[in-house]
Formats: sequence, C-alpha cells, structure tokens
Amino acid sequence: MQNTSGLQFRATRNASSGTHFLPLLALVLLVSLFFPVSLRAQGQAPNVTYSGPLTITQGGTYTGNFKSTDSRVPCIKINTTQPVIIENCILAGAGDLILANTGGHNLTVRNNRGYGLQQSIDNERHGRFIEVNGARSLTIENNYFEHTTGIAVYQWSGDGSAAQTLKVRRNMAKNIDGRYRNGGGTFANFMSANQVRGLANVEVAWNQIINEPNNSLVEDNINFYNSGGTSSSPINIHDNYVQGAYPYPATGSQFTGTGMIIDGTGDSQEGYLDAMNNQFVSTCNSAMNIAGGHHVRFNNNRMVTSGLLPGGTKLNATYCGIAIFNFYQQAVFGNHQVDNNTMGMVKWGYNNPYPDRNDNGDYGYQIHTNTQHLPNPITLQTEADEWTRWNNKLKSNGILIGTGTNTNGGGSGTVTPNVAPTVSLTSPGTSTVTAGTVLNLTATAADADGSVAKVEFFNGATKLGEDTSAPYQLSYTAAAAGTLTLSARATDNAGATANSASATITVTSVVITPPTAGTFYRGININGGAATIDGNNWQASSGAAGVTLTGIPFANQNVTLNPATDATRASMIRSSVYGSNAAIAVGSVPSGAYQVYLYVWEDNYAETFNILVEGQTVRTNYYSGAAGKWEKVGPFTANVTDGTLNVSVSGGTANLSGLEIWAGSAAPANVAPTVSLTSPGTSTVTAGTVLNLTATAADADGSVAKVEFFNGATKLGEDTSAPYQLSYTAAAAGTLTLSARATDNAGATTNSASVTVTVGTVTSTTNNFYRGININGPAVTIDGNAWQASSGAAGVTLTGIPFANQNIALNPATDATRASMIRSSVYGRDAAIAVGSMPSGTYDVYLYVWEDNYDETFSIYVEGQAVRTNYRSGTPGKWEKVGPLKANVTDGTLNVSVTGGTANLSGLEIWKTASGTAFLDQSSTSLSSKAIGSVTAYPSPMTNELSIELNAAQTETMRVAILNQSGAVVQNADVAFKQGVSTEKLNVSNLPAGNYFLRFANGSLAGRSIQVSK
Repeated sequence: MQNTSGLQFRATRNASSGTHFLPLLALVLLVSLFFPVSLRAQGQAPNVTYSGPLTITQGGTYTGNFKSTDSRVPCIKINTTQPVIIENCILAGAGDLILANTGGHNLTVRNNRGYGLQQSIDNERHGRFIEVNGARSLTIENNYFEHTTGIAVYQWSGDGSAAQTLKVRRNMAKNIDGRYRNGGGTFANFMSANQVRGLANVEVAWNQIINEPNNSLVEDNINFYNSGGTSSSPINIHDNYVQGAYPYPATGSQFTGTGMIIDGTGDSQEGYLDAMNNQFVSTCNSAMNIAGGHHVRFNNNRMVTSGLLPGGTKLNATYCGIAIFNFYQQAVFGNHQVDNNTMGMVKWGYNNPYPDRNDNGDYGYQIHTNTQHLPNPITLQTEADEWTRWNNKLKSNGILIGTGTNTNGGGSGTVTPNVAPTVSLTSPGTSTVTAGTVLNLTATAADADGSVAKVEFFNGATKLGEDTSAPYQLSYTAAAAGTLTLSARATDNAGATANSASATITVTSVVITPPTAGTFYRGININGGAATIDGNNWQASSGAAGVTLTGIPFANQNVTLNPATDATRASMIRSSVYGSNAAIAVGSVPSGAYQVYLYVWEDNYAETFNILVEGQTVRTNYYSGAAGKWEKVGPFTANVTDGTLNVSVSGGTANLSGLEIWAGSAAPANVAPTVSLTSPGTSTVTAGTVLNLTATAADADGSVAKVEFFNGATKLGEDTSAPYQLSYTAAAAGTLTLSARATDNAGATTNSASVTVTVGTVTSTTNNFYRGININGPAVTIDGNAWQASSGAAGVTLTGIPFANQNIALNPATDATRASMIRSSVYGRDAAIAVGSMPSGTYDVYLYVWEDNYDETFSIYVEGQAVRTNYRSGTPGKWEKVGPLKANVTDGTLNVSVTGGTANLSGLEIWKTASGTAFLDQSSTSLSSKAIGSVTAYPSPMTNELSIELNAAQTETMRVAILNQSGAVVQNADVAFKQGVSTEKLNVSNLPAGNYFLRFANGSLAGRSIQVSK
C-alpha cells in the first residue's frame, strides 16, 4: 500500500493463530482498499477421483489425490514429527492444502499439484498451499499450485545444518489469491517466512510466480519478516521469476505489495539475506524493498514494469524499483548493499531518471551503485522480453520447474537414502576429426532407486546441451580446430549426479574444397551488416546488388547458440528473416554451376521444413531442433541458367541467417556418405521390447539428408537430423535383421552392416490383457484381443479433436485392422484419454501415436507423470506403439495425456500387472514354439491346486510338469482331459517365490487353447 508520502505498511502473520498486526493507518487503508467485489475466477482442479481429507500420524511417503470443500479442514494435516514425504499428489481444497502446525516437522513436499477451490464461508481467505509452524527440516520443490495463499513458514526448530534447513526450489505458482468469496480480501504471499531466525543454508531459488490482473490478490510475493540467515551463510534468494502484484481490480490506484521485501521490527538475528539474479515484472508498488534488518544484499536483479495491463490499459498502482527505508526505526539497520541491478520501472508523472519513470525509490538511503537503467520506452514487449530471458535461462541451466520431474522417496513409513545414478559416454570414443564434423554424443544412464531426470553433455566445464529421455544423445558440431574433452553427467529424480569418464577428441583444421576453379563468389548476411567470416568478405543484405529477401526480419542476440561459435558468425546467425516461405534470390549471377551453403537456426520451438535450391528440393523434412541450434547446411549444387540464384523453404517456419556461394565451372564428384548402426548390437530380446535404433552418419563433401532404418527390406522409419534414431517395438517372436541407410544432400546412399536381433516369446510375464480402446474408431480385434470403440465405452473420456485420414501410407506397414485404428484418432496439444472404474493396482500401458503431416515434439504423461519427454512424431505415416508405460492407479481412473506439440492419439492398450509368484503356461518346444493361453499370478509360497482348462480334440491323458526358471522339473503329474472343454485339477506342492512354466507331454497341443487359474 502507499500513502501520500509513498511509504509502505507491512502486515505480519502469526501462522499458528492467523492474527494480523497492522499499524492503525495501514488498517484504515486496508479497509478502504478492499471494497466489496465478487470473487470471479477460481482454480480449475483436474477431474480425477479424490479421497477425502487425510490426517498423517506417522512418518512415511504419501501419494494420492485428496480434496476438501470445507475452508476449515485441510486436504492433508500432519500430526507427526517423524519424517514425512508428500509427493505426486493432486490436492484441491477450499482451505489449506497441507497444514503442519504442531511443530518439529521433518517434511518434504515435492512433485504435487495444488488447486484452491471456492471458499465455503465468507470473509475467509483461500488456503495455503502449505503452512508449517516450528519446522525442523522443510523442503518444498517441483510443485505447481494456483489460487492459493502460497507457502507460510512460521518460527523454526531446526539447527540450520544441511539436513535441518529450509529449501523452496523449482516451484510454479499461479495467481496468489487473498480474495474472499464475498468481496474484500487479505494479505497473501507466494512465500512468507516469519521468525525464521539465524538459520543457515536457506535457499529460495528457481521458482516461477505469475499473478494475473483481476484474477489474483497478492501482497509481497516473497516476504521475509523478522527472519534472517547467518554471517557465514546468508539466506540465498536467487534466480526466481516473479510477475504481477496487482490490486483488485487491477485498474485501482492503491497497490498491495511488491516482488519481495525484507521486513522486521528490530532484532540482531533479522539480517544476512542475499537476493541475486532474480527477475521482477509488473510488480506495482516496489519490485524490491528493504524495510528492516541488516546486511541485506540486492545484487544483479532485473526489474521491469511497463505501467500497462496486458490489453494496454494504464496501470495506476505502480511506484518504484528498489526502496530502502527503516520503517520501524530499528536500532539495528544498515550495512546493506544494492549493486548492479537493472531497472525500468514506469511511474506515471515521475521523472527518475526518465519521464514517467521511478527506478530508485528515495527514502533517504541512497546506496544504489552501478544501476543499469533501461532506456525508454518501457513497453509490454519489454516485459515479454523478460519472459523470454527467463525461459532461456531455464534452458541454458538445465532447470525443470514445476512437476516436470519425477521425485523419489522410500516406501510408506520409511525414507530411503537416494542412490546416485550411473552414466557412461558410449560415443564418440577418443578420435581425430576435422572441423565441421557433426559428433553424435551418446550416453547410457540408469538409476537403481528411481529414474534419470536428465543427461547433460560437456566439453570440459562448458555445457553443450542435455537430453531428458533415453536414448540420451546430442548432436554437436566440432566447429574449430582444437581439443575437445567430452563427458556426460546424469542427474536422477532426487537431484543426485554422476559424471562419466571423458573422451578426448582432436579437431583438425578443415580446408573447404570448393567446386573446380575454387572461387568464393558471395556471402550474404541476411538481415545483418557486412562481416568477415572464415576470411571471406560478406555483404549486408540491405542494399546488396541484386539481393531480394522474402520473410519477416528479426534478431535475438541473447539466445545461446549450440554449438558455440565465434562472435562474428554468432551475430550473423542470430539476425535473420523467418517465415514458412522465407527465401533469398541473388541476381546478376553468371550462368554456371555453384555450390551453396545456407545458415539456418532455431530461436524457440522446433520446426520441420523443406529446403529448395533453384526450385528443387535438396533437404526434405529438415528438423530445426531446440532453441539455439544452428547449422551451415550444404553444399547444394545450383545450376544457374537465368541469371538468378534462388534459395527458399516450404512447410514449417524457418529462420534464414546467411547464404554462402562458391563458383566453379563444374561441381566436384559427390562422395557417398558413411553410416553405422551403433545400437542395438546383436542380441536376444523378448517380444514387446522397445529397441532404440541409433546410427551415426557423416558426409565428407556435403550433409546427411536422412537416415532410414530397416528390418531386412522393410523400412521401419527414418530420421532427418542427428542424432539419428528410431524407437521400434519388437512386437512378435522371430528374427530381426536391422540396418541403416544414409542418404546425402546429393542423393547418394550407403547401407550399414546389419545386426541380428532374436526376438523370443515372453517367458516371465505376469500381465493379463485388461482393455483396448480404439480412439475414434469402432470395436476391433487386434493381436487376438477384443478392443472397444471409444464412443460409448464405459468410463472412457477423450480430450481432443477427432479426425481420420485413411489414405496415408503407414511406416512401418502393418495389418489392415491395426492400420485403420491408427489412422483414426484425436489430436491436440492437450489430447488425453481417461479410463474410469479401474481397480487399484499396477498396469502396463501402450499408447499408439502417429503423424499425419508435420513432425511434432511433445511429452507423454501417465497418471500425471512424464514418461516420455520430447517425443518426436516424425514424418507423415510414422506410427509407434509406445510402451510399456507403468501406471499405478489408486483413484479408480487411468489418465494418459500429452503436452507440448500437437499429438495424434489412436489407441490405448492396457495390461494388468499381477504380483508374487507367477505360473506361465507354455508348451514344450517339441509341441509348439509359442506360449499359449493366459497367466494368473499367485502369492508365494504356494500350496494349492491349479484349474487347467483345455479345449481338447479327443479324450487323452497328458503329463503336466511344473518347471522352474532354470528348466528343472520340480513337480509333475498325469492329468486326464475329456473331449471338448475339460477343466481338471492339479495339486501343487509347497513352492517358493519365482517364475514357473507348465509343460505338457504325451499329447498334442496343436491348435488348442489352455487357461490356468487358481
């Protein structure tokens, strides 16, 4: 809030009682501010099955979906001092979502989603996402929550050691909301710490808080009141993104709070806080305040407020960037440092340092040094640039926020120490290459007690990039001569890391061999100035003779390029034109053969497009990759006969940066590419195994246009950019003869050596077919199992737009029934299928996805957890049965969904996973080569009888043997079966846990069906 002098008044909250303490004037202003207005927007909680409120009375790991519609009853209440982990929950509540107010808590809250519901009573705030009093240890990380009143931490009982401190990291919050349902409201924060004093090792980092105008009511987004760290370990508040601190309604003139504030009534322990590298956007009041304490540092933060609401309406409730004032006239106040902060804060009618600006607040403490004042005007685009900067920072640092990563804990009642992952850099090995060679970095990684969150690749200490899903790989261009020291680092779902051994790559200089006569002709810097690149003089496209551009010019010099390159080339690359029909034409070109190189790059989202030279397609389905990726694509031969050289794109949106042209009387003879299938090796797998086919390919005098993968003569799929890979499911028993074929930019091809993979029958499975759903199609029979039509299927809910295209040739080819199912689907960026009335348990899920036009990149979620990140749909016709994907159903509903790019979902296949000792019915190899019938699992040890149902052609007696996994007979008996369907009993002796087989002898099983049950 602001009075006529510009001073702020601060509220404190006793988290255990809910009492507020306010100066009288502030209370008067508060009453005038919160005039009665109706509460409109609320959180949209997922439509899943919820359990009632949960009270935790003993330590352990808790997962589930919990809901409370009573403002006075929390979704989860914790009444124990034993260690508690709350993870992978969906919480929806009218009051507090998690309440721990009895003291002494050792609490970890991670990977949860929380939603504030409409309050059940008047004059009551939305609930906290979490409120904790007297904690001993508190970690809150990788959560998402909206329409709550945030995180409240009151007092502390821990010792400040690494194991007994406060961590709030990588959370996403939307619309911190202190409004009442009947109008008015109260103070609310993303995070408030009250009387957390003298605590070491505190970290509040990498959180994203976004408050929308007229859909939120927040005071100070981050508030440390009567709290502090230690001289040797200040509270560390770094790399947070905070957007919005609006009054309600947002057009009001009296603000409610700030981006963050350090506050207190005076205490020697209220100090030692560092806030660095944070971003504050449209925060009204002040972006950052120091109103109490000592030894507070605000360094290297960014503060931008345009003074406008998103639609362009003037925002009246702004004040300044950083304000420092001893509000409570503390005896212990000072020794602050405010240095090297960047500000652009609009305050209409002020002039500090420019018209309509008030960057530095003036309360008598002018200690700002090295302030970077952004130039006028500060606009909505300036704010949008901060959002881009934030996202680029997340990417470049490999940070996943919100519930984008899984977390790991012990079983119920225990906390299991995390085991670090393992990682090995499998490619490339130590070698010598020439500059410009594309290296396919590949690593294997595993985590014994959880999952691998990401694998990062490094050259020395410089990060080159990362991959968040297996196979872990990165395409990197060895751009300049020198030595590369390559390694990989794996991070597991709990944050533990491991480094691989390094591989040394010697990069030698490469001499570009131009066409015969070897003459550099022209270099055009598209949307840039004249430059010298590789010793050749390039022209600016603007004003260059005969040069015509098609596309929208843009530049973004803040994107980190991958691979890194010299400053001049980097500047050229990051200034370009873009469009789905971007093009460059160079006139007055003498007739003849030329070799053309085109620089392309990606500034945000991956695109797929075609490249044309002289009207001929030279690269199809070129994949631009992640933000920052660039490539010098070529050389492409251009035979100019009409005086103009034309280069263009079609399909997706492309960024064209530079054109390099070499002249010669004839083009050199094309050299075919090289290719090697690096994975899998010769091996034996079971049916249903997903094989990650990976190849390396290179072209000495050009570029690789695509790599195709084959089983014998049957094409399985292709990839048009390194790392070249394909995920393929070995669906049936037999022998696969796998190979790869590379095609270069001139059309020459090379085949790799083949690899033989033997696919055997599944010999130890405990799965039974449960349901198959033909999404947007009729009932069908696939692989001998009856599938239902999604329309009218009990408990099935689809999200997405239905469509079908039965004219596209599928890759790989498949049977007609499956093909029809695949090509009829629903699509969308949030396409999903929910299957209700599911018994609790573990299931294996297979999802059929396919592509009908342009390559898309998306992530697949099962039960709210990401199971495949950055999945690429590929070229038109590509399809895949993705899985098996594990689903632990606890709420009666199985949920499968996608996020990111547009996905086509065709079919869902569900298998029930049993547990314990399993009997597998399988014939002996002398009778049949495949397993027959279904499997039922039993507890162990087992002493009971089996019911064996045989559809026999005649009356006969068979010897039924039970074999262990080593093939030894542990029990046998003669069983007489009658003609027709005959069910007989077999007594089973005491068997320990393990997998067993049934073998039948002295009879014929050809064409028979068999069912085994307990």
